[in-house]
Amino acid sequence: MKRRIAMIAATAAAAIAIPLAGATTAQASAWHYQGAYYTLAECQAAGEQGAILWGPLFGCTPMPMEGHTWYALMVH
Repeated sequence: MKRRIAMIAATAAAAIAIPLAGATTAQASAWHYQGAYYTLAECQAAGEQGAILWGPLFGCTPMPMEGHTWYALMVH
């Protein structure tokens, strides 16, 4: 009976410890390109409107191209 209790306790401890060990090594996903916009205001508006899809983390990065600066919407 003592062995069964010890075995159940060890199994329960392992069931708790293994997911916690994996959680400490998890990393956030990388930034991904979502679109290009002509102005910073358009990029910010698109990021705010799409926040329900990709979360509140987004950024607008300037991209100089062909004499104009485009803004790339990067989402996390």
